[in-house]
Amino acid sequence: RQANSMKMVRAVMHGGTLLLLATAATVEAWGPQAAAPMVVPLQNAAAVSRSSLLQMKGKGSMGLPGKMRKGNNEDKQMKKRMQRRDFQRKEWVKVLSNIETELPEVGSTKAVTAGITPKGQDFIWCLVRGDESEESTRADDDGAATVFAIDGACRCCQFPMTAGKLNPKQPDGDQSISCGLCGTKYSLNDGNVVDFLPKENPAQWAAALVNEKKGPQRAVALPARVSKTGNVYVRLPDGTLLS
Repeated sequence: RQANSMKMVRAVMHGGTLLLLATAATVEAWGPQAAAPMVVPLQNAAAVSRSSLLQMKGKGSMGLPGKMRKGNNEDKQMKKRMQRRDFQRKEWVKVLSNIETELPEVGSTKAVTAGITPKGQDFIWCLVRGDESEESTRADDDGAATVFAIDGACRCCQFPMTAGKLNPKQPDGDQSISCGLCGTKYSLNDGNVVDFLPKENPAQWAAALVNEKKGPQRAVALPARVSKTGNVYVRLPDGTLLS
C-alpha cells in the first residue's frame, strides 16, 4: 500500500510539472511583444506632410494674399491708359491727316517723312494699311484701321517699299510685306526678315545675283496709330531729331 501511494504522488507531481510547463508556454505565447515600427507608404507620407503644412489663403492666383488676378477687361483698360500717357510724348509725329483718302483700302501704301538724320536729311517711311486688327490702334475707339510703318526702302535691294505687296495675314496675327523687286518679305510687326530673296521670277533671280552676299538685314518698323478723326501718327525712337 505504501508503494502504491508513492506511485500516485509521483504521478501527481509529474502531471503538475507538465501543467506548469504548458501554462508557462501559453503565457509566453500571449505575453507582450516588442512593437514593430509602423511603415508609412511614401505617397501617404507625402500626403501627411502636405496636410501638416500651413495653408496660406488669399485672393491671389498664386497663393499670395491680397494679390488679385486682373481680368481681360482690366488689362485692356490699363494698356489703354499707358498708351494715352505715351501718346503725349513728342516722338509721336503726325504723318497723315485722313487715312480714308490717303490709305483708302487694305494693302495701300504711302511714303511719308518723320524725323531727320544728324546730317539734316529726312527719314523716309512707308505706311501700309493692314487687315483690321483685333486690338484697336486708336487711343479711344474700337474697330480702327490697322496701319504699319516700315523703312521706306528695301534693306536688301533699296527698291521703294511703296511698291511692295501686302501678304495675307498669318494665323498668329503677323502681317508682312514683300519687296516689289527682289521679293524679300519683312514682318510689319517687328521688321524681321521672313523670306530672303525667294527667287520666284526672273527679276528676283537677277536681284539675288546682285544682293545675295549682303545677307538678310532686319528693317526698322515703327509703332503707328490712328486717331478717332483719322489722323495717322508714327512713334519715332527716343531722342530722334525732329524737323
